[in-house]
Amino acid sequence: MTTLPRLASASALALLTCGTALAGSADLVITNARVITMDDARTRAEAVASLGNTIVYVGDAAGAEAFTGPDTQVIDAGGKIVLPGLHDSHIHPLFNVTPVYQGERYDCNFEGQPATLDETVERLRGCLAEAELNPDGWLIGQYFDPPSLLAVTENYPNVRAALDAVSAEVPIVLEGSDGHAFGFNSAAYRAAHHPETGEALAVTGATLKTGYAPYAEYFNLGEDGEPDGTAKEFAAHIIGAPKAGLENFKPVLGELTALMASNGVTSALDAMVTDELAGVYEYMEAKGMLNFRLRLNTHIDANLYGGRHHALDLDKALDAARRMRSRFEGSEYVKGDGIKVFVDGVVEYPTQTAAMLNPYLEPVIEGTEIKGYIDLDSPLCADTRAEMAAYDDDAARAAFEAEHGFAPQRCEKRYGLLEFDAEQLNRAVAAFDRDGFTVHLHTIGDRAVRTALDAVAHARSSNGDSGLLHNLGHVQFVAPEDIPRFAELGAAATPTMAWAVPYWSYDMTVNPYINEVTSLTGMGEMYRQDGLWAKRTYPLRSLQEAGAILSAGSDAPVDVPSPQPFVNIAAGLIRTDLLPADPLSEDENAELVPVPVNADEVLTLDQALAAYTVNGAKALGQDALTGSLETGKRADLIMISSDIEALSQNIETIWDIAGTEVLLTVFDGRIVHSAQ
Repeated sequence: MTTLPRLASASALALLTCGTALAGSADLVITNARVITMDDARTRAEAVASLGNTIVYVGDAAGAEAFTGPDTQVIDAGGKIVLPGLHDSHIHPLFNVTPVYQGERYDCNFEGQPATLDETVERLRGCLAEAELNPDGWLIGQYFDPPSLLAVTENYPNVRAALDAVSAEVPIVLEGSDGHAFGFNSAAYRAAHHPETGEALAVTGATLKTGYAPYAEYFNLGEDGEPDGTAKEFAAHIIGAPKAGLENFKPVLGELTALMASNGVTSALDAMVTDELAGVYEYMEAKGMLNFRLRLNTHIDANLYGGRHHALDLDKALDAARRMRSRFEGSEYVKGDGIKVFVDGVVEYPTQTAAMLNPYLEPVIEGTEIKGYIDLDSPLCADTRAEMAAYDDDAARAAFEAEHGFAPQRCEKRYGLLEFDAEQLNRAVAAFDRDGFTVHLHTIGDRAVRTALDAVAHARSSNGDSGLLHNLGHVQFVAPEDIPRFAELGAAATPTMAWAVPYWSYDMTVNPYINEVTSLTGMGEMYRQDGLWAKRTYPLRSLQEAGAILSAGSDAPVDVPSPQPFVNIAAGLIRTDLLPADPLSEDENAELVPVPVNADEVLTLDQALAAYTVNGAKALGQDALTGSLETGKRADLIMISSDIEALSQNIETIWDIAGTEVLLTVFDGRIVHSAQ
């Protein structure tokens, strides 16, 4: 149920116009609207007027007439809802469009769809035939479905064999749609460079024990002891496929500005920027192309700056952050005062780099059937862990698997990976806080969330309250005892609300490794609500009720290459979807059943809107400028097609909010999108 109050009394509206009666004619007046101001009182109005880039009036339609002159552009909203411009507090804007390359690489888009290795080979061969690559060009399989890295066939026992069948000479990379899982062929392994020295050094079983030893855990090995084609996280940096720069993005920047404006996004936090990407934004601003405000987060990689395998080089990290900040001093629309650190990775199998408080479970799965779970606390597994070095021998490993039905390594208790150890993360967050940087922490697992909160607590203890709103991104799993700490420490949480609904092909790579379930295809069992998975996943309402500031981030292009704010809002309000009772059925008329995801954690419409407006502005450090429609603030606003208030009142129509279109986007007083 919505909690947005209706405060349309003449006295309340009069307060809004106080001090603006002598402002003169406005440039733009939007009238006959249902204005949801999102101010502290959640005041309602009928009209908004702006002069230049500033809101000069918010009130009733009659009052707006005083701001209407012969040159004023007047838009009759026809009773449509008007909102503040939306804030996407975790997005990768430039990667929502496809750069143009000149032979150095060719992108083959898999669109996140499952594929066997046979199908992957066929698709890549087709793309390679179309590509006009230079002799040293690369073929990139973009938005590849990570579980499909395990979709072996009789023809291809692993990813390396499959990609080598496409080409033995052209380096090929499969980029997981989650940004954390990868596939490589032999030519890609040969193209690797050491991250510390820059030396060309092929990734092999031998070099993973020598020069690449600190990074060996990012590469998976086959039975022959050589890399099997699958890898994760920092492995992609070592392989080093060409990255897009300004010249690659120039031809498609118009697509980016149109995408952001058509989604009503007038402010965004680029969650991970490099010097090259910052150069693209510099160009856009210089050319007058920016139609959204930006906070840039400099990526401090634990493998490049320290914090994981060696001591954190704070001087080096601070120098990089300060250069980014000073680069945009004086910029009208861009701030470079954010920091991005990965505390952990992702939870889905096979990557499983999310840092968890409990060990990942080890289901025995054949096809889509769960035959049971390996008892990690059994005497067998305890003894195996104690003698794990003995299973470096291929014969011993094969004998164990033949006797017990699973590899001895599956007796290990795996808790995921912390990209920074706790002490180094504490140092980093305290140092950035002291220097005036807001830190955005990637946190998926509940152990990562706790470690990140501990780091914020350390910064507060060391520096006092700086007033900086450090932010935990994603918060996919949160332990109950950590929920009140967000408000206590003054830390924000930025989830992607669309991920708090069921998606079977993804969930089958997560749920069975957190909950013990007996079936992947029985919806009631797969999505059982009494286990650790349900109780800790995206506890948004609990965070809100505990006083945490919730902002919203799409993480686009992860999942889909679009901010899709109203899909996220709808998901946050319902956390349930209709799925086929039999997920393997190909019948278009198959029975559908409602499947919840921790449905007690739904948000109200007001809370979801706040995440995209006033709280988003706080997350971007610009709440004095944007986030609500009030006199004196910047004229960033949108008009939408749907009556989202009415739709939010009925569980049968909540999902219709997802189809909301943005009819008008005004940024800094300028109309940058109109679909009327």
